[in-house]
Amino acid sequence: MSDTEPKGKDLVVFIRLTDLKESPWQSRFEAITAQKGQLQKTTDIDELAASIDKNGLMQPIIVRPVEGGYELIDGHRRMQAMRKLGRGQILAIVRDVSDREAQIMHVIGNLQRKNLKPVELALTYQKMLDSRIFKDKRELSKAIGKDETYVGDLLSTLQLDSRIIEDLAKNNLIKDLRLLRLIRLYEPVDSKGVSNAQWELYRKVLFSKMSRKELALMLKKPANNPPVKSWKMRQSQKKVTISLETGILDQAKKDKLMKLIADKMQEISDSL
Repeated sequence: MSDTEPKGKDLVVFIRLTDLKESPWQSRFEAITAQKGQLQKTTDIDELAASIDKNGLMQPIIVRPVEGGYELIDGHRRMQAMRKLGRGQILAIVRDVSDREAQIMHVIGNLQRKNLKPVELALTYQKMLDSRIFKDKRELSKAIGKDETYVGDLLSTLQLDSRIIEDLAKNNLIKDLRLLRLIRLYEPVDSKGVSNAQWELYRKVLFSKMSRKELALMLKKPANNPPVKSWKMRQSQKKVTISLETGILDQAKKDKLMKLIADKMQEISDSL
């Protein structure tokens, strides 16, 4: 059906499972979301089949009429469960929609059930944009019913240090997107997706259990504190140990400090 053809009313009918055709977007969506192990598991289908067998099908699937049958828009797992139970028919809402509408309905319906962590959502949204499922953030935001600023902040988490992204995907310890924005703006990542300053700040926020307000206040303080806050020197019979306490330093300052120490140690060594 084209976008310009008139649409009929929804129908609720029983249709034969043999008349159902998979959405062409099912395999593509699974490929997009597979990076974090979100594919359907056989045990999920078994549990759903057991529930349907005991309680009945609580929600019809959604399909649209196509040549030779019906294309499944929403209800992939329910269809699989009914087939596993050996049922011949399934209750369905038949909706007359365009190719584009069917695509969006299928993708959004799957997203709502994936239970992805924020950084996984960001990766999924970015892949959807890259594959042109949605042409831009505005269209994506409208389709999923989210504010464009929210989607922008979510996508911006992919500009964090790669170690932060990995930790968020694994542990999801920081869910505040605006707090993550402060960390991201602290220093951009390099061409390899690395920012040691971001990583150190992220760890400080975690270890100190710092709120967004506390982090914002800390970052607003004048950056005129000396890099070396204090130092200690201990000596034994065969060695002298010098310990320096520093605040959070970006890589450039760390490199400069190490060079100054190396130069000074060489000067001391030459003078003895």
